[in-house]
This record gives sequence, C-alpha cells and structure tokens, in this order.
Amino acid sequence: MKVHLLGSVELSVNGEPLAIPSDKRRQLLAALALEVGRPLSHDSLAYRLWGEEPPPSALTSLYSHVSHLRALLRRAAQASGANATGDVPTIDTQSHTYILRADPLLIDWHRYLDLSDQAGLLAENGQDHQARTVLSRATNLWCGEPLAGLPGTWAQNTRAAMADQHFTTTLRRIEIDLRIGHFAELIPELTALREHRPTDERLAGHLMTALYAVGRQTDALAVYPAVARLLRAHFATEPGEPLTRLHQLILHGDPLPGPPVRNEAVLTPAPQAVPPADIPGRHRLIGREDDLRRVLPGPDTRLARGGVVTVSAILGMPGVGKTTLALHAADLMREHFPDGYVYLNLRAHVGNQPPLTPEAAGALLLRRLGVPASTIPLDADEVFALCAEALSSRRAVVILDDASNAAQVRPLLPPAPSALVLVTSRQRLTELPDARPVFLDVLTVDDAVALFTNVVGPERSTDPQSIIEIVERCGHLPLAIEIAASRFKGRPSWTLAHFARRLSRKNGRLAEIRSGTSSIARVFEVSYQYLSASQRSAFRLLGLYPGPDFGVHAAAALLGRSVDETDEVLEALLNCHLIQEIAPERYQLHDLLREFAVALGVDRNQWESAARRLLRFTLCVADRADRLLYPHRSRASLPGVGQLDHLEELLGDMDMNSHECARTWLEAEHTSLVALTSHAHRIGLAESGAWLAHVLAGHLNAEAYWGEAQDMHRAAAAYWRSQANHRQESRALIDLGATLAYASRYEPAIETLEDGLALARSQGELDAAANGLNLLSRLHWEQTRLHEALTVQQEVLAIREEQDDQWNVARCLVNIGILHRSVGDSESAHAVYTSALPLARKFNDLVLEFRILNNFGELHLNAGRNSTARKVFERILDGAGEAIPPLDLSVARANLAETLEIPGELEPALALYRSALTTFREFGTVRHEADGRNGLGRALLAAGRREEALEQHLLALELARSIGTAREQAAAMRGLGTCEAAAGNRSAALAHLTSALTLAEKVGIADEVARIQSAIDDV
Repeated sequence: MKVHLLGSVELSVNGEPLAIPSDKRRQLLAALALEVGRPLSHDSLAYRLWGEEPPPSALTSLYSHVSHLRALLRRAAQASGANATGDVPTIDTQSHTYILRADPLLIDWHRYLDLSDQAGLLAENGQDHQARTVLSRATNLWCGEPLAGLPGTWAQNTRAAMADQHFTTTLRRIEIDLRIGHFAELIPELTALREHRPTDERLAGHLMTALYAVGRQTDALAVYPAVARLLRAHFATEPGEPLTRLHQLILHGDPLPGPPVRNEAVLTPAPQAVPPADIPGRHRLIGREDDLRRVLPGPDTRLARGGVVTVSAILGMPGVGKTTLALHAADLMREHFPDGYVYLNLRAHVGNQPPLTPEAAGALLLRRLGVPASTIPLDADEVFALCAEALSSRRAVVILDDASNAAQVRPLLPPAPSALVLVTSRQRLTELPDARPVFLDVLTVDDAVALFTNVVGPERSTDPQSIIEIVERCGHLPLAIEIAASRFKGRPSWTLAHFARRLSRKNGRLAEIRSGTSSIARVFEVSYQYLSASQRSAFRLLGLYPGPDFGVHAAAALLGRSVDETDEVLEALLNCHLIQEIAPERYQLHDLLREFAVALGVDRNQWESAARRLLRFTLCVADRADRLLYPHRSRASLPGVGQLDHLEELLGDMDMNSHECARTWLEAEHTSLVALTSHAHRIGLAESGAWLAHVLAGHLNAEAYWGEAQDMHRAAAAYWRSQANHRQESRALIDLGATLAYASRYEPAIETLEDGLALARSQGELDAAANGLNLLSRLHWEQTRLHEALTVQQEVLAIREEQDDQWNVARCLVNIGILHRSVGDSESAHAVYTSALPLARKFNDLVLEFRILNNFGELHLNAGRNSTARKVFERILDGAGEAIPPLDLSVARANLAETLEIPGELEPALALYRSALTTFREFGTVRHEADGRNGLGRALLAAGRREEALEQHLLALELARSIGTAREQAAAMRGLGTCEAAAGNRSAALAHLTSALTLAEKVGIADEVARIQSAIDDV
C-alpha cells in the first residue's frame, strides 16, 4: 500500500489506485500523511479541512471522516495482504489528537524528501554521479502539482511550500549536472525555469554558465541585462556580486573558476551616496513590501534621466515604523540619487526640545547638502529659495523625519524637485502639495513574529505560540515589539511563556513594554502633550468606550457634545494618528493607545455621567431601529430614559427613519452594542443593560447571534429577578427561551419558556404569554410532538383574536397550517395559508408573505406536483429583496433543489443544496442542516452516487438525533434504506425502513409514513 500526495491525493494497492470519494477525506489523509507520526489536534485538522472559520458541526464531521478513512485503510491493508501490525497504516487517537502511524517511506512525499537528502550527502562527499542517480529517482516521484484538486487556503499554502522544496531539489540536481558537464542538456530546462522565476539570480547564473560552456557567449551575455532590468523595475536594486562577477568573466572571455557558486545571491543595492552619521540607530525593516512600493518612485518615473520625483509622506501612529520605512527606502534609492543623502529630524516629538522652525530646518538642510555655512543667507525667504534651488538641481535622497505639520515642511520643497524627498509625520499632512500620502498600519502577524525573532535571535525564539501572544499584546506595533524584544533579550532567565504572562496582566502592558530608557508609554505621552485640554479630555473618555470601534454619534453622546463639536475633536485626534478611521465616520483606538488613555484616568463622576449618556442614547436608537425592522414583535415598551442634552439633535442627524438605516446601524454597531450591554452590568447600570438586551432581541435572533444573545438575556433575567420585577423577568426568560430554541437547544428552551410563561400568566401579561406559547408550540413541532403543538398554537390564536392582533393572527394561521400539513391534512393547511396571505400583504410584511408562499410550494412538493412547486420557489426567490433573511432564502433554495430533475439537473441541484447548507451551518440551525443533507442525499442517489448519498444520510441522522427531531431522523433512515436497496442489500434496506416507519407512526408524521411505506413496497 502506498499514499500519494504528489499529484492527486490517493491510496494505491499493488499499483492500482483506491478511490477516496470525498475532498474532505482526501484533505484529511493529506494533512495526516504530511505530518506522519506527529499528533495533530482537532482544531488544527479543522483548520486544514475548513479554513479559519470551521462550521459548528466541524468536530462531528471530523469524527465521521476519520472513521471512514480508518475503514478505507483497513480495506487497503487487506487488499495488499499486509498482516503484520507494523506494516498497516493506522490512525490513532491520543489526547484530543489524531496521529497517522505508518512507515514514512510508504508516502511518496516523504520518499521524495528522503531521496533528496541522500543526494545532498552524496554530493557533499564528491559523489556527484551517485547523487545524480538518486535525484533521478526523486524526480520520477514528482507526478505534477502536489495535493492536486484539494481546495482551501491550507492546501494552497502547502502546495506552494512543497513546490519551493521541489525547486530547491531541482537546483541541487542542476548544479550537479553543471559539475558533471551536462551543459547542452540543461539549457532548455533552465530557459523554461527562468520563465517562471525571471529574477532568480541563481537560475540566471546557471543558464549563463551552460550557454558559455557550449560556446554561446552572446546568448550568455544577454541574460545579465535582462535580469538587471527586472531587478531594477521590481525591487529597485542591482544584481548581486556573484552574478556580476560571472558576467564580467564571460564578457572578457575568461575561463570560469571551478563549479558554480551554490550560495544564494544577496540582493543589495550598490551604495553611491554615503549615509549621514546621525541617522537613528534602529533601522530594521521586516515586511512592508506593499508600503515600500507605494513610497518608492514608480517604474514610470524618469529616474535615470533626471526627471521629477514626487514627495512621499509616510504617516501613521507613534511607533508604527515610519522612520524605519523611510530609511530603508532611502537606502534602496541611493544609487539613483548620487548627489547626497540627507537625514533631518524636524523634532516634532522629541519632548525636551521644541520642533525646528522652517527657517532653522532650511538652514540645516542646506548645510547637510554641502552648502558652506558662510554662504547661507539669514533671511528666511532667501533660505527657502536656496533650498528650492538645491532640491531642484541635485539628485539627492532627503529624509525629513518627524514633521509637526505641513507648514513646517512646505517652504522647503520646490515645485519640481529632482531629489527624492521622504517626509514622516504623526500628523496627516493633508495640506502638503503634490505629496503621495502613505498611511502605515501595524504589522501582520507573520511580520510581527519575524521582527521579534530578528531582535531576540533564533536561539531564544523556540516557542512560536508564545511569540504570537507577545506580539498580539504589543498590538503588532513595530516599536512596541522592538522594545519588548529588547527587554526580553536582556532577561536571559525569562522564558517566552513567562514574558507573555507578564504582558497579559490586566492593564499591565504599558509598564512591561520598556527597555532601558525606551518606553512605549513615553512615546505616546509626547503626542498626548501636544493636544489641547478639550482634546485630551475627549481622548481619555474615548479610551473607556466599551466597544472595539465607534461612530461619531455614539462619540457625541459619550462626550456630551454636539455632532459638529465631536466631528472637530475626532478630526484633531485623527490628524495626530491617536485614533484610526476604519470606515467613513467610524473610528477606533489601537489597543495600546486605548490602554494608555485608560491609564491616564477619568474622574469617576465624569465617567458615570458619560456612561449614562451613552446608554440612554443607545437605548433610544436601538429601540427606534427595532421598531422599524420588527414593528410587530412582542416587546415591552421602553420606559422614559430621562433627558439627554441634544438627544433629538443626534437622532435627527442620524436620519433613523427607514429599514435600510436601521439595519445598517445595527450591523455597524453590533459588537459595540453587545460590549455595552455587558459593560452596563459591570459598572452598576444593570437596568439599562437589561433593557438593551430586550430591545435587541429581534435583531439578535434574526441575525443568528445566539451565543451572545444567551449571555445577554441570562444577565437580564438575573437582574430583574434580583429586583423582584417578575413582569420584566418573564420577558427576559421568554427572550432567552426563543434564543435557545433558535440555537437548537430544545430541552433547556422548553424549561426556560415554561418558567417565563408561568411568570407572565401570574402578572396578567397576555402578550408575553402568547409569545411564550407560540415559541413552545414551535418547539413541540421541532420535536415532532405535533398534536401538542397544534393544541398550544390554537390557544395562541384565541389570545391573539381576543386582542384583535391581526398580524399575530396571521402568524398563528401559518403555524397551524404547517402543523396540519405535518399530520397529513393538506386541505386544512391550504385553507389557513389562504387566510393568512391577505393579512401578511395588508401589513406589508414581506418576510411573512415569503414564508407563506414557500409553504404553498411545499404543499405542491409533498403532493408530487413538482412542476408547480418549482414555479412557486423560482418566483419567490427571483422576487426576494434584501428584507428576506438568509435563513428563509436558504430554505427556499433547498426546496427548489428538491424539484429539479436528476440526473439532468444534478449540478444546479448540488449548488443549491451546498449554498443552503453553508447558511444552515453558519446560523447553527441543526434541524435545517439535517433536512438539507437528507435532500442532498436523495439527489446524489438519484444520480447514481450511492456512497456519497449514504454519507449525507448518515450525517443527517447524527444531526437529527443530537437534537431529537423525529421527522429528520425518519427521513434519514428512509434515505439509508433506499441507498441499501440501490446496492441490492435488501435485508439492510428493510431494517432501516422498518425503523423509520416505526418512528414516523409513533409520532404521527403522516406524510413521512406514506413515503416510507412506498419505499418498503419498492423493496
């Protein structure tokens, strides 16, 4: 038996491939085989199979895939005749991990690596011919793209890493061939490789050597300028010294000295302007490739001919690496600007020194450019004129670091400089003419880790997870990372895990990110001191905002200012890069700046007043948004929230008067709303937090934020209970029960709803009681307790009719219709749907209308009128607007898929099912997912893909049993029976179908009983 990763992922027995029907199982086999003998955690495998956001059912699916893969390995071992336990690959379980136990040489990738390593040892010992033979065996294993056809980020990244290893092995073989003297044979291969890696200097050198060796000197010489041109265009650098030396030897017709150099060429520019002595010592650039491209003159700039180069302004928050990027860019461009290299610190944030005046900066710039001090004029205008002349006529690199504002820099710049001028600033410098602004963000995770490792050294960078935690606590801010790394480097007894724990102390990061006289807090302090008193007060309050980001109106409520005043102060903080604008009029503070603001402190009374203003404002807006989006939702009226200065101005400025505005605001503020609710309970304003949870209940359920909603409603119920407010406690419990029901947690949902219902009845709260009963009825239906559900729903209908609540009457009728259909009474179902539809249209409830029409389609589908049902589903999906929730759309898509003709329309049907299942998994609706998988299984079986159909029905059965839904269990067992019947396994088919029939008859699912009986008759 062999495992193949080079090419398609598969098993083979005695040279014959053994099919693996599922991409996920091929992906699982690849993940385990690549790490053979090493344990992989469930989370790690879930990432490899599903990416960054695995579905809620990932663990269940992983168990299933491992089980099937184990069975496949056993069958393969039996077919290959392997008897000894050690010869048979197995998947073992160990402490929440899986391990593939196998001989690595059974896996083609590991055989390839082993042969490559053997060849390397032989070559190092001078046995080139033997090494060449071994490498030929390795090359024969490479059957095309590794992990071919596997989707996803992990597979893509792994393919790229494997391809890089293959390229390294190929280079090793080429160097051996050159030493052996196979020059002519190598030329076509090297030419082809250079098409894919045109800037690789090793390939270029090998090709030049081969061409020169066969007498093609002209062709060999032509390679060098082609490489040089590409290096200049893409990296603004020249070929390295080894390639340049090789070119010179070939140019002069000299013999080449010995075998080709095996070390990688180092890409370094040839310095022509001497760097000044006073540049900052910290000059370590990691990553920033995109930022560097934006800073450097583009390929269309006439560098060589003295053309105009525009000014680049590098802008960003304190410590983000502006100076480092400017210095690195200057180093790369010195060759093109040979007339000087000037670094000038304009001292906007030195702290103990005032910023340079424009006149002083101009005079210092002239001196750095070599203008004799005795000739520099005293008049400011003359200084500026001389600066303009110098920068217009000299091709120099000029760095103006730490500018305080545009006015400090503008007089120094001519209209058309021939110099490369790089300006850095913590201000935005929007008034700087003709400057290209480059706004720096913090580093990516990988670059942040690389920077820390670069400072600390590889010998102390042996715990990658702790390093990731450290750089996260540093907010990925380069200066903070460098300071933290320097401190760690100076503490040899510390481990990375110990340092990570120190940085994780509450409000302790700023004190920890220091080394010697360097401190990130001190860097922030200098920027803070330049703010006005009003701006400082705003900065401190904004640091206490509970959510991750905020809009201008929330900030206005927090600060107690008008929208215009708030906009002005936010603009000032933005210009100083003390806040970031992440979307139009939406702002956030970097984590470290937020902690700095908190550390500065706010008077307790001031903060309590600000928190009350923010909560009252948020409650009013959320209540207005809720009533716009869910006007008929069962809810308690919000009590008077007291006077809030300029509340009406804020609400009027928001223009919260349409569905679109309400939805946009709730989506943008969602994370902050959840955080604010929790924060209210922590700071003694729990009543506001409890009301906010109730006001947001419709939004949380509609958008499937069920995990967050459960925490919010539990906290609300606990608060109302502590206040003996049973009326509001009943509402909170019913809100919690609804959320548990939507999350498929049926038993705790029923218990919670019954508690809430008892309180509502004791308080005479008919509306809340009706809402609780309606939810209980739905839960009984979900659990296929159909007659109980119908009884409860009729009680709800009586209450709603007594209240003359026509919209809720329509909802009750729809629910009763679903129950009639479930017990086999299609005529009654049709009648109540017909009664409900005009009411939905009367209230312009597009969602309810959509659901009723979908239910009509399901009636046609159950009656076998597929053509009519298809038209209904297509019509409602075509006409669905943005108001229809994704879950309803997905239910209709799954229904439409059921009406398509298989196998002729298999692909459209599969696409519809997969789209629906993706939504069901995202929303965590287990019943819908089970139903969708049953439908997908039926489609696959009709197309003759029995094994895949069987897998879907097994998954559906597992999901349905996990939540106790009898209808989906019976449908899954019916599917398993029909799959076994299709394989000719009559006894197994009848066993599944008989179990399904027993369950369906027990709970009274008439339509499912009929389908199962028909399947039994067919068998």
